[in-house]
Amino acid sequence: MSDRGTYVVIEGIDGTGKTELSSRLVPVLLGRGHSVSSFREPTDKFLRRQFMRLLQIDPLAAALCLTVDRSLLRPLVERALDHGDLVIQDRSYYSSLAYHFPGLPDESWRDLERIERELALEPDLILYLDAPVDLALKRVEGKGGPDLFEDETYLTRVKWKFDQMFQPPKWVRIDASGPVERSLEQAVNALLATGL
Repeated sequence: MSDRGTYVVIEGIDGTGKTELSSRLVPVLLGRGHSVSSFREPTDKFLRRQFMRLLQIDPLAAALCLTVDRSLLRPLVERALDHGDLVIQDRSYYSSLAYHFPGLPDESWRDLERIERELALEPDLILYLDAPVDLALKRVEGKGGPDLFEDETYLTRVKWKFDQMFQPPKWVRIDASGPVERSLEQAVNALLATGL
């Protein structure tokens, strides 16, 4: 029997509470006796800046900046899993696929999907935070400058792509339309249902 850890990713559109849920999950899991590692994408500040710079010039090149970032993070995630940790990660390659779906031609998006699936580490479980687009946008209002992705039409297509990729039992839908405490309760129950 393998002592390898479990790789859990939190996904969803902006404004669904991924980062807050991740930070709330860690102490709960530590309290249950798990060894936990937590990561958030993107991690490299230079690559994030290049992503933002390229976004409106060359969307595929911008997406590949995040792919490189993800490749740099992968050894850290694998090391944590090899040590038996429960890894909680805010976003994964599924975010790249969903967020770049509306902005890339079909062929470029398929190229991105092929590259991501070859290079990225596949999660064991995906907690998909689901909330209406209008609610999500209200939550992100006033958080920093305007974001290209924070447009209702664009984000609706991103959410559609997430919904299309949703495949139980690996994907578990979390109703993120309420307070984070409710999302946390659902997330903990989803993890317990896997035997953690």
